[in-house]
Amino acid sequence: MNVGFTPPEPELTRLLLWLLAPLLLAALLRAPWRALIARQERMTALGVTIATLPLLWSMSPPLPGGVHLHLLGMTTVTLIFGWQLALLAGLLAGGVLVFVGNWALPTLPLNYLFTVAVPVLVSAAILAAANRLRRTNLFVYMLGVGFFGSMAALGATLALGNHLLDLGLDHPLVLLLTFPEGFVNGAIISALTVFYPDLVRTYDDVRYLGKPR
Repeated sequence: MNVGFTPPEPELTRLLLWLLAPLLLAALLRAPWRALIARQERMTALGVTIATLPLLWSMSPPLPGGVHLHLLGMTTVTLIFGWQLALLAGLLAGGVLVFVGNWALPTLPLNYLFTVAVPVLVSAAILAAANRLRRTNLFVYMLGVGFFGSMAALGATLALGNHLLDLGLDHPLVLLLTFPEGFVNGAIISALTVFYPDLVRTYDDVRYLGKPR
């Protein structure tokens, strides 16, 4: 979800900058740079991700008030690269949209909150909860985190946007919008986990296919 060219209130923008700057700094300092540089295929995948996200976010039908809805894809990015690189990749993808004129620069903090920060943090929290389960299996990762986790991430984004911007979204509409997000992310994560598990940083064969702890 993004607010298009509708500028937010200056007070909200300043608050978001104060909140997002430490988060991005933490992501920059804690990102697994050595592991990323050591694997050429992961670097290539990150570059493809940064190039693909702006295309995904550009396919956005508008709602009354100038708000645009679109698939996020950030649960997939979080599971592949970890929350740190997901936050940084989302920032670069948002910068691309500002550069090409799809997003206005004053809306970048609010768009980043809705499109990147909230879904990444929700996805990371659901992954952490799944990793704390004593008994788990592959479907917990693919369906629990990949499918339902992405639905929860978009649901949290829509709920926050509804609260901050008074969009007037009702519960049936929110559920209807979250299903495509869950399907796309769940399908991608399932395929990558089966065919390219080494590419998915947060996937653990021992945890999800080995003996229960």
